[in-house]
Amino acid sequence: MEFKTIIVEKGRIAKIILNRPEKGNSMNRQVMEELKTAFYMLDEDEECRVIILSGAGKGFCAGGDLSDMSGDASLLEQRAFNRVFPQVLTAIGKTGKIIISKVHGYSLAGGFGLAVACDMTVISEKAKLGTPEILRALYPFMIMAPISRCMPQKKMIEMCFTGENVTPAQALEYGIANLVVPEDELDSAVDALAEKIARNSPVAIRLGKEAFYMQRDMEYFKSLGYLSECIAIITQTQDAHEGVQAFFEKRQPVWTGK
Repeated sequence: MEFKTIIVEKGRIAKIILNRPEKGNSMNRQVMEELKTAFYMLDEDEECRVIILSGAGKGFCAGGDLSDMSGDASLLEQRAFNRVFPQVLTAIGKTGKIIISKVHGYSLAGGFGLAVACDMTVISEKAKLGTPEILRALYPFMIMAPISRCMPQKKMIEMCFTGENVTPAQALEYGIANLVVPEDELDSAVDALAEKIARNSPVAIRLGKEAFYMQRDMEYFKSLGYLSECIAIITQTQDAHEGVQAFFEKRQPVWTGK
């Protein structure tokens, strides 16, 4: 497929790059549709083990494209537009590959939510992070879902209702980021993290990621029952058998993804 607003680089460690630097990589409907398509496309790519999401130019993503939120749009048109971003966030969770956001420059509003919604997030020490919507009489409704599952409630409320940024150090403290690194080490840090994940069994990653998101909001005792079933499934995979055999034979396993 030909993409116009993003760049997709296939491979063992695939890359999706938001490519509207002249617009701060802000997300209009086309960007969101292409992101959704790219995530599901790479999900079906057997070679791909990990996906790195980043932005071209001076920043990761400045949020939603305000020009697409015109007051001239009808209610039905606005509702149709508003439904696309949830589909992007859903694609991130349902894609059976680990997705790492690589954040430099600005990551604001919906762009901040996009970064946090990824399975792992690595941030430059110089990044600017926050939810400034309240300053425009708007509110970060949709991104509350991923942010509230990572960030302490009181701090999230403070950020959303003041519009003030959080620092990269605070992002690490609040659990928004996995790593905060100097800007000139961002690429190497993300590549190293992706490589650590990519060397593991793709079937274990897929089943493990699905289980993580499924059990996260379950009632505790229900989650135990669900996870016991997950164990029964994963132990029957070829990769699990190979992993155990390789352990006893003191060699590196060879994964088939089955």
